[in-house]
Amino acid sequence: MTETSEIQASDEQAPSLRPEEASSQETAAAIIGALAVAGTQLLFGVPGGGANLDIVGAAADAGMEFLLTHDETAAAIMAATYADLTGAPGAMVATRGPGLTSAATGIAHALLDRLPLVAIVDTVPVGDRDRIGHQRLDQVALGRSIAKATVTVGARHRSVAAMHAVALATAPPMGPVVVNCDPGADELPNAAVEPIPETGDLGLLREALSAARRPVVMLGLGALSHASAVRESLVGSGLPVLQTYRVRGIIPDSSAEAAGLLTGGTMESPLLRRADLVVGLGVDPVELIPARWDYAARSLLVSETPTEAESYFAPGIELIAHLPRALALLREHAGRYNWPPEAGRAAKQATVELLRQAPPAIAGKLTPQDVVATVRSATSRDAIATVDAGAHMLVAMPLWEVDEPHLLLISSGLATMGFALPAAIAAALCHPETPVVAFTGDGGLGMTLMEIETAVRRRLRVIVIVFNDTTLSLIKIKQRADRQGGDWAVSYGPSDFAGAALAMGAAGERVVDVSGLAAAVREALGREGPTVIDVPIDPTDYPAILDLTRGDSGRLASRH
Repeated sequence: MTETSEIQASDEQAPSLRPEEASSQETAAAIIGALAVAGTQLLFGVPGGGANLDIVGAAADAGMEFLLTHDETAAAIMAATYADLTGAPGAMVATRGPGLTSAATGIAHALLDRLPLVAIVDTVPVGDRDRIGHQRLDQVALGRSIAKATVTVGARHRSVAAMHAVALATAPPMGPVVVNCDPGADELPNAAVEPIPETGDLGLLREALSAARRPVVMLGLGALSHASAVRESLVGSGLPVLQTYRVRGIIPDSSAEAAGLLTGGTMESPLLRRADLVVGLGVDPVELIPARWDYAARSLLVSETPTEAESYFAPGIELIAHLPRALALLREHAGRYNWPPEAGRAAKQATVELLRQAPPAIAGKLTPQDVVATVRSATSRDAIATVDAGAHMLVAMPLWEVDEPHLLLISSGLATMGFALPAAIAAALCHPETPVVAFTGDGGLGMTLMEIETAVRRRLRVIVIVFNDTTLSLIKIKQRADRQGGDWAVSYGPSDFAGAALAMGAAGERVVDVSGLAAAVREALGREGPTVIDVPIDPTDYPAILDLTRGDSGRLASRH
């Protein structure tokens, strides 16, 4: 029996069910069946009754585990992280109306980080829309604004529609698809997902590489699907390689070629100003901050799917071609360049040294640099770190070294707060034997606090490090005096996150020095279940860190 016929065979239902019940269960079984064929083994979400519960039941029948979360966006982030770490589509379930709107941020995260996610929601049945206004939204339009597409799966064409939804999510560029589950619908989607043809002339790249003496390679999220080939081609080449947040580790930080982060900010500017050619592999401007690209070197961007790279890297040229072809050209021209030995490592180390030169923290608090360095020293090289949006990420991302991809996770395209804890939960589910650390601010943890209970319920060894300065520090730096509000616009009252963790059954501890933090991390590594370590932070150095990483490079000399 073929995979398609196996899914269609699930259309059979017990005759004792009422017709509408049978239709709902048939539809749910088709959706879960299509996901199972694609390799999905985990379903996340907050069910709302009716068709939602049929999805959960169909998952149980198929041997697919369901994890109940406290929030729909957390469920979507968990599912997207599951997809990132396993390669299978992520899946989450939510109720219609408020369930979908609550999940919107997590779905949008999957869209801008190019992660395959199937968000399954019920909807007001097509036959009842003229008389029911309760919880009725235009979910098709909403889905189109935060996802690649919206697909309605009804009982009649359930198998075709369900498989089409999964195929859309996994087709390049990957992304989320919202599935409206309506057994009464009679829609037949387009079944074909067309491949993207190669249209780029790599002869331009060959000529540019022949003439270049100091090329720099940039890696973006499109390189993840070719991580092994990229590493094989570039490690040992002597070419400096910049990597965006999402691809850190394709080129190991321990290698001579690893030149640090590509953000669109200033920390990579000294290297790029020395380059006479910039070659992008899978670089998607969605990951980069909206700053001017004002480097003199020519930019050639090789992508497998069209992006907006030509506009961002103006006057760059985007070539649509398979990355292995570009890698072959890089190998062909290896050894012809005159970069100093270990130019990449030297560029990265210069930034790291500047970041580490923080003034001492005030008594009873730690610097962000101390926190990251201490936790990194206390954990194994294979530990997975998830990083929330906020000022602390400007320290965590360059200082947390990794030698493999998917060991440092962040919401890059959407840059949403509330990412770190749900992502850490998903990482712990995918890799239960691997230490998982979530770096989050007090603001981000406040958005997802109850998911600590989710980690407790599953006894997940997740270590949550809270950079607690009772402030939206990154936003505070961006305030222009009192014209955009004073401290009252960006400051919270004190919160006892360790106490909150204890109340939910997790371990919790507040630490005020480096030795206490190191001891707390070591204890957490030997403990079953989650640990929340609340760290009072001295934010004094954050403005200088922002200047170093994103600001005017002309001000860097004034930092020390």
